[in-house]
Amino acid sequence: MAPEIGGPSLEERQIIYAHLEMNDHSIQQVENMIRGSGTRSVGKGALTNVRVRHNSRKNGAVRVVESHTCELVFAYELELDEDVIGYYVQVPMHRVRRLNKNGALHLSSAHVDFLVLRKTSIELVECKQAQYFERENLSGSVDWTLGPGGWTHLPYAEWAAERQLEFRVWISPRVSGIYLQNLELCYEVLKRIPDEREHSAMEKVRARTASKPASLQELAEEVPEFSESMAAWMIADGRAYGTWKSVSVSDPKFILYQDKEQAEIADRTLCEKAAESFAALSIRDPLLIASATDLCRARQRLARLQAIEEGLLPTTARMAQLARKVQRAVASGQTALSASLTSYAKCGNRTSRLLPEQEQAIETVMSRLWNTGKITRPLDLFHELELECRRLGVEPCGRSRLDLRRRSESPTRHALRSGGLRAYQAVRPLSDPRTRSQRPVGFGQVLHIDSSDLDVRCAPNLIALLPASKAKLYIGIDGATGLPMAHSLIFGPARTDGLALLMREYVARHHKLPAMIHLDRGPENTSGWLEEFCEGRISVRYSPTAGSAWNGLAENAIKQVNFQVAHRMPGSTAPDQMGRQVDGKYKSARTARMPFLRVADAVREFLYEELPKVPDSQGRTPNDKREEAFSLHGHVGTPCELNDDLLIQTSLPIPLRKRDNPLKGIRTAEGWFTSEELLDALRSHKPTQLRSDCGNPTVLYVQIGRRWIKAFHSRVQSAALLSPDERLHDHLSEPIRRSEARRRRSELSRSKHLSRSRLAEAAKTNTEVSSSEPPSITDESSGSDRALNGRCRPGASADFGGVRAFEEREDY
Repeated sequence: MAPEIGGPSLEERQIIYAHLEMNDHSIQQVENMIRGSGTRSVGKGALTNVRVRHNSRKNGAVRVVESHTCELVFAYELELDEDVIGYYVQVPMHRVRRLNKNGALHLSSAHVDFLVLRKTSIELVECKQAQYFERENLSGSVDWTLGPGGWTHLPYAEWAAERQLEFRVWISPRVSGIYLQNLELCYEVLKRIPDEREHSAMEKVRARTASKPASLQELAEEVPEFSESMAAWMIADGRAYGTWKSVSVSDPKFILYQDKEQAEIADRTLCEKAAESFAALSIRDPLLIASATDLCRARQRLARLQAIEEGLLPTTARMAQLARKVQRAVASGQTALSASLTSYAKCGNRTSRLLPEQEQAIETVMSRLWNTGKITRPLDLFHELELECRRLGVEPCGRSRLDLRRRSESPTRHALRSGGLRAYQAVRPLSDPRTRSQRPVGFGQVLHIDSSDLDVRCAPNLIALLPASKAKLYIGIDGATGLPMAHSLIFGPARTDGLALLMREYVARHHKLPAMIHLDRGPENTSGWLEEFCEGRISVRYSPTAGSAWNGLAENAIKQVNFQVAHRMPGSTAPDQMGRQVDGKYKSARTARMPFLRVADAVREFLYEELPKVPDSQGRTPNDKREEAFSLHGHVGTPCELNDDLLIQTSLPIPLRKRDNPLKGIRTAEGWFTSEELLDALRSHKPTQLRSDCGNPTVLYVQIGRRWIKAFHSRVQSAALLSPDERLHDHLSEPIRRSEARRRRSELSRSKHLSRSRLAEAAKTNTEVSSSEPPSITDESSGSDRALNGRCRPGASADFGGVRAFEEREDY
């Protein structure tokens, strides 16, 4: 088994090949696809896809899928399918024969979403959403065809058949939010090992549902020790079935079945019922779509009919015809007012008043200039329309007509071409709630992490060379309850230290790791350290580029911290954000006098004491949601303790630069780190890995062979008396102090160099003067002249080449 791709071993795969009686060519093709799995980078330019690094327990490795509402749903199905031995993602297919639109043969390469190894078959699977076949015009496609078994891709199917493989197209459910929610919960609950009491309760439930299906509420009354978490475990393990595509497993109305086919029929019925409620409106009553003019006229006609019946007005043929129409409408169940409606709203222009050349000019400037982003101002677009109309020999139309056409176009295309992904996300419409993914139901299942500047400038420390600076806040919010789970504060730009500190804080508070974390695509969030730390225990979900809406829980929490805490402190940067509207004496650089420890205490108090008590629109606080979620499923994360293993794993690796010395230890940017154990090991071995503790600047972890050794800085004794916040502040502000020290040393070195240059130039000048006209020293000469002549006497050497800058010395 290749460790980088995981999955079944070669021996297990050979058993499948022998069972299918595959030839050597087909086996070689499958092996090539397995080796090429995951080499294609997915979801990089996706606009709305949430890319997921799925921690696959069945494969024992990571599987990167490009959409959490399509490919991830299918991956969960494979994880819970007992017939599946393993699967691979984004496998390459070479020399796929296609037909162009002109009928010519074309050979190309492609990547299919999944290669699935089952006990009795091997299949290639392409995953698509149901909306894809409705949105794309595939009627004239030579690749996609709709047959009795559903949609298929002919070139892929033929390529697979030639190699003794199966091919199918998997279409995600139209409403997949509830289904994905249940799949995530079942997958995480399955890693638990039930005890004897839970096994006994589940056996009672199996015996009860064997005779008749029952809801969770009924089962809880008959078997008090049975819980929703056990129901999810039974479904994940295949011991029971339910309507998990349409009803949440945490819902008391969720029904458990022992017959799989019966559960699928009930689930399909509920999905169809939900689809009916999601369907578009079908208006039959004309009153609902009547214009105000037609409605007013209908009331007048109805009042006239009533006056004719009372004998107040004479009858006419047209009104008699209207009276018969009203009588027929009332007899069929309609209202008299709807039968009296006029059709004035249908009057008006049937065709455009513009000339064909003017319509052509509008479409030309829209497609070539506006949608491509070459022009960004509407006025400039109108000027181009005038030029295009004159080129076609017609008078240009008015600007209002062009603006109407421009507003009818989706703004996302123009924003993407003119401003990139961030501009696209700014104007992107909200996703349809009918197809939107749902929040997780398990506490600790998904942790939303985000970082941003804390809008308060801490007081400067002149002794420590630390200027007034802003801290960066990393925060982790539980996806099910909105409860703050952990946080960290760092100085300087966003970097991996913040994530490492946050994970330590999470384990220290909850003694578990989250099952999944949700991040943006910042460089520190896609680092190699995070992938190494999460491998085998945490799945990672990435928002689209600039898609802050997908991580709204963490974004809103940071906004609350800034608004409720940072903006109310001295040194707030809120006046800085107002620019020239505020005088300089009110800016944060002038008002910063709050020390870092006070700021850290205020942020901690707000996050863990005040924010969990804030109710939402339904009156429920994060604490209330936590109690409810914890009572249903407990903490669904992975158990973990804050021990030496985690300290080393959350310490960041630093490069080896041959700075080990068996007499002194190991030198880094912070200085020398040493210990007796380290010096003993360095006499016979070389270090293979260095890790700097993210929270304690005086500790360095060194790997020598298969051992990990602790090394300490000379400041370890003084740092041991500091509080954790003080030690953290000292560590995180170290880069700023080093930068300030480098700047000062550079200024000092520059000053020394200029001084030496002036002395050398003066010595050279005096030497030249002395060689031509030796000066006579008289008593009238000043003391300074005598000193200068004494230092720069003829024949004296003025060589400064041996002088070396202070920072270039070996002992520096």
